[in-house]
Amino acid sequence: MDDEDLHKILKKHHEWAEPGGNGERADFSHMDMRGADFRNADLRDAAFRETDLTEAILEGADLTEANMSGVVLRRANLRNANLTNTNLGHADLRDADLKDANLDETDLWRANLTGCNITPDALHAVLRCKND
Repeated sequence: MDDEDLHKILKKHHEWAEPGGNGERADFSHMDMRGADFRNADLRDAAFRETDLTEAILEGADLTEANMSGVVLRRANLRNANLTNTNLGHADLRDADLKDANLDETDLWRANLTGCNITPDALHAVLRCKND
């Protein structure tokens, strides 16, 4: 997918996400999006099921309530991304950078977090650990 096609999809998604919008929800499911640049993109409620996002740049992206089950995010940059209530079940996050990402209510069921950059506080919050 070239940059022009990606820009069109993101524009339609933004229109869809607006109240009363006539756009179309972005669906990148099962696509090869390795290295894609989604920096600061509005991807609320977008679909990325089983998408390969290896080394993608999602820094500052809003992925609130996105479906990213089974996604491959190896070495991806998710710094400062909003992953609130995002489904990352069965995701491959090996060596991903999740520094300062918002992981409130994020589903990480059976996600592989090996080697990822994540603060202990963020990990404890997503795993709902108690700090006694």
